[in-house]
Amino acid sequence: MDFPPVIDLLLRSRHILLAAVTLVLALLMIAGKRVDYEQSIRSFFSEDDPAIVDYNRASAAFGDDNFVFVSYADPDLLTADGIARVAELSRTLGPAKIKGVVRVESLDAMPQLWQVDDGLIQMQKLPGFLRDRALTAIRDRIKNLDMAGSGNALTIGSAIRSADAAGLEVLKKRITSHPLIVGTLIDAEAKSTALVVRLMKTEEHVVTDTVKALREKSDAFAARHKLGRPAIVGPPVLLADGFSSIEVDGRRLAVVGMILIGIVTLTATRSLWWAVVPILAGWLVWLATEWVMVSYGLKLALSGGPLVAQIIVLTMPAASHLAIHFRDERRREADRKVAARSTLRAVSLPIFWCAMTGAIGYGALVTSNVMPIRQFGWIMGSCTLLASLLVMAIAPSAMLPPFRLDLPAAFGSRSRVGAGVGWTTGWVVRRPLFIVLGIVAIVAPIALGMTRLTYESNYINAFMPETRVVQDYRAVESRLGGIGVVEMIAPVPATIDRNVLAKMEAAGDALLAESPPRPSYVLSLATVLDPDRRLAALSDEAARWVLATKLELIAASPQAELLRGFYNPDSRQARILLRLVEQQPASDKAAIFVRAIDEISKRLGKTELTGLSFLMTRTTEAVIRTQWSTFGYSVAGILLMLTIALRGPILAALALLPTLLAVGLVLGLMGWLGIKLDLGTALVASVALGLSVDDTFHCLLQFRRLRKVEGFEPSLFASYSVTGPGVILSSTAVALGFLVLYFSEFAPFSNFGVMVAVATAGSTLGNILFLPACLTLGERMRERWTRKQPAAPPVAPA
Repeated sequence: MDFPPVIDLLLRSRHILLAAVTLVLALLMIAGKRVDYEQSIRSFFSEDDPAIVDYNRASAAFGDDNFVFVSYADPDLLTADGIARVAELSRTLGPAKIKGVVRVESLDAMPQLWQVDDGLIQMQKLPGFLRDRALTAIRDRIKNLDMAGSGNALTIGSAIRSADAAGLEVLKKRITSHPLIVGTLIDAEAKSTALVVRLMKTEEHVVTDTVKALREKSDAFAARHKLGRPAIVGPPVLLADGFSSIEVDGRRLAVVGMILIGIVTLTATRSLWWAVVPILAGWLVWLATEWVMVSYGLKLALSGGPLVAQIIVLTMPAASHLAIHFRDERRREADRKVAARSTLRAVSLPIFWCAMTGAIGYGALVTSNVMPIRQFGWIMGSCTLLASLLVMAIAPSAMLPPFRLDLPAAFGSRSRVGAGVGWTTGWVVRRPLFIVLGIVAIVAPIALGMTRLTYESNYINAFMPETRVVQDYRAVESRLGGIGVVEMIAPVPATIDRNVLAKMEAAGDALLAESPPRPSYVLSLATVLDPDRRLAALSDEAARWVLATKLELIAASPQAELLRGFYNPDSRQARILLRLVEQQPASDKAAIFVRAIDEISKRLGKTELTGLSFLMTRTTEAVIRTQWSTFGYSVAGILLMLTIALRGPILAALALLPTLLAVGLVLGLMGWLGIKLDLGTALVASVALGLSVDDTFHCLLQFRRLRKVEGFEPSLFASYSVTGPGVILSSTAVALGFLVLYFSEFAPFSNFGVMVAVATAGSTLGNILFLPACLTLGERMRERWTRKQPAAPPVAPA
């Protein structure tokens, strides 16, 4: 099966096709729009996913938990100058200066909450008319409380400015012992502070821009006052840095990948035209993909980072085999047109089947329920098909170029790489059993490392240790303790009384009393309303009055948003916040989650777990969980295409063996080397499967074509003398293209690139050594079986 009319059309219209492709590429470069990244955590989930449903419901009831902590060390923090610096930074980071910021909570503007508690406890002892008068006075002071920290005597900032040395010491003790302040706005030593910056919803602003502005303004503030670099942490920062790294690395690595692929192809083919073909095709496919996504209002998800480089790499199998086959034909045929036509007739069918198989293999990823993986699947599947067809369309221009930019192979010469592959094939044919057993003996123990695979669902570990975000987390958590925030949503009665608060306090005490792993802090409505646990000493009537009055005062103050973050009377729910160390192992986090749900549920009722930190953990867990099912679908789809193309399941199963061995090799290496399955490496098996099977297709389809007219060994040698160099060129370019990802700051993509390169190298050895050895053993077994069959008796003449 070949396509003579199509081939003749491609040859006749080669210059028109090249000009058209170049023109479209130029137009897309000039007028095409660049696709944006979907930076919302919601983009990781489908709309009906239970995790995102719970998160949306909690956000509607209590507000989003898009908090960023800006922390810095200041040895003179609790002085007039120190608190002035806090106020300055609060204004610098406020909504008037940074678009994505809703508000900033800082130590200087925080009320002296203990004064309110002291006042209410004293007031409940007064006669009614005096109590009402005192309550009116304190209500006016709280209503006029300026959250920017002006001059209201009730704020901590004002108290510090007006206090003497003794007063400052008293203030320090009160501030560093208040559970709502210590560990959040100040450390226990009173040498570091943090500003809590609430951001808009992630879909309402560009998170990367907002985080960049926070860093720039904070760093400039520290430089002005000669302080150490502030640390900027929080789930929005993790998201922003992840997308920033992906976007920068994606385009930068695509350029480096194109250069490497061009150098490798130029070295192998001695032709600038063949170096341009894969780059031109891959670049056009990517820009066209961007144009389609922008036209339909689509954005790239987390998987989008390495797509640019990968799409260019996708063109290499087709371009490599076309180039090597044409160069080999030129050694036997002086007429370039005849060589070009012969090359296209020989290679077009394998390219067609490779394109279809790759599309199905990647397309299997759309079965994932993780949106970035699903998007990765349909983009890579469609681009695989388009890239192969586009390479076929412009390849004739490299064979019969409008002007020469190559060093043609000498007529009658022999390829040194082809000769080397021929020698290798001869060695394999002479010792097939030794080769098969030797490869199995090497790969099998390594593949056993799969049993040692572990999972990394901790998002902070997706970044290299030297990146700023990791260093910032270390700094903040060394000063303030755990900075990761997880939400527990629990039911509460319509009326809040001290019994409800006592249950919350008991749940928090139980969690903090557990042996590690445990949360650093537990913040709840009890922390807001009864931080010093003084309600237990009051009578029932006094406790009810104090609680009701405090709820009223908070609701009428600028601190109303703080109360809403812990209590929603309409839904009769309370939110309990767990502060935990973000960098601890994912298994420790999971243990804390389980205990928290148990402790709170048995005291308050059925409790739900949610929050940005939890969603980010769920995302990585979902990617890991879906890898085996998507890999299974990929294997099934590719095996089906192999069976159709090779006209039988036996040869199809054999064709899949080199790729499966390569996948086993790379997953086993990950297990032995301690490389965990994460957002990136969870895709290694499926991507390696889709890439590696291309070369197997070329080898076997060429072998089957020649086997129809020649004996076993002549057809095996002839097919590998042509496809072998193509396999080596393709695999080298693909491996180098993916190795470029090693330099990514995003650890999952760095590991992903290295592991896919290893898998590609392994599949090359499988196709060059293991596959011909298996074919040889199969042929010998067939010959032995044929010899053992009794000869058919002669037929007597009628």
